[in-house]
Amino acid sequence: MISETLGALMKEDLVRGGWDYLENCLEEYIALITEITQVPAPSNQEEQRTGFLKNKMESMGFPVIQVDEVGNVIGFFPGKDDSKVIVSMAHMDTVFPMDTDLTVRRDGNILAAPGVSDNSASVACMLLLGKVFLDHLPLPHPLVLVSTVGEEGLGDLRGARYFCDHVEDYDFDGFRLDPGKLVFLNIDGDLRQITSQAVGSRRLRIEFKGQGGHSWGDFGNSSAIHGLGTAIAGIARLRVPDNPRTSYNVGVIEGGHSVNSIAQTASMLLDMRSVSQEWLSRLENEVMAVLEKAAQETDTSYDIQVVGDRPAGRLPDESDYLQGLLALGKELGHEPSVGAGSTDSNIPLSRGWPAVTMGFKRSGDGHKTSEFLYIDSLIPGIKYALMCFAALLYDKF
Repeated sequence: MISETLGALMKEDLVRGGWDYLENCLEEYIALITEITQVPAPSNQEEQRTGFLKNKMESMGFPVIQVDEVGNVIGFFPGKDDSKVIVSMAHMDTVFPMDTDLTVRRDGNILAAPGVSDNSASVACMLLLGKVFLDHLPLPHPLVLVSTVGEEGLGDLRGARYFCDHVEDYDFDGFRLDPGKLVFLNIDGDLRQITSQAVGSRRLRIEFKGQGGHSWGDFGNSSAIHGLGTAIAGIARLRVPDNPRTSYNVGVIEGGHSVNSIAQTASMLLDMRSVSQEWLSRLENEVMAVLEKAAQETDTSYDIQVVGDRPAGRLPDESDYLQGLLALGKELGHEPSVGAGSTDSNIPLSRGWPAVTMGFKRSGDGHKTSEFLYIDSLIPGIKYALMCFAALLYDKF
């Protein structure tokens, strides 16, 4: 049985027309994903893709297009009722270096290339939805589509952070955003999950310094590597809770320059995460105590550089927005689950704005050069995306 909400949405011209168009757009969709994927966009080096997406929005006829100071590409669609403004962010950057082979390969039901799913397909989804919205202006509510920079790794949510920090500064042909009216539906990830809880993280580069010298002639001088190793051993003994889930990892270590030299410098990159901002702060305090003790025991010193800072946050499970998305997904046959992740939604959630991140395709091997998506998930996924946006536009939740 079709619910009242879904039945009402299917009567709207935007939904009916969009449904028909999206039902027949597979080859266009694949071609657009391929185009986007093959433009390199490592985090903090997105200039080529920024230019490509700006040109693509212009060729599609988006009514207002802006590129902001950090390289986010923004398309604005006017609406009749500004009591609510819908914002959708889809990051353009990838984890792959500039010289990566980005050739897209199609084999049966598989479309494969580095970054093809994360997040080129999501950006393509956003652009094709924009084409649907173009035919129904003004929309019931204003809509802002933002392809963000710097979501991955040490990009540290740079684009989403800038947009949210400067939300009142944007001027879309005289229309300005009111922070109290924003609702975020961001696009990233897999078809089967709604990310409504933001995993907070702190990423530190910690460099130890010692006296150094010759391993024989200066034996007894302090070693940066010994200091670093002592600190890592201490960190590894820290206990963190399963609930709220909290984690840490030393992912990179560097130091020294020869086997017979006492190291003057040595460093590590430390990643700390939690769904609780309180526990994230507590873990960092415990790490600071470990570092201080290690330095004292090994007669070394250390410096700390913050290289990543992602705040935690959560959309309440009982919110009408989240419950409405779950019900809609179930009715459309997708059975999404609710989970936690580190996405562009971290920033709006940490500021109390209603936000989720959703994916609208199925994929695998994320962050590997063998990354792929399933072609047969694209049309059901983008039709699901259309219904989610329509439910927001027509005030169904």
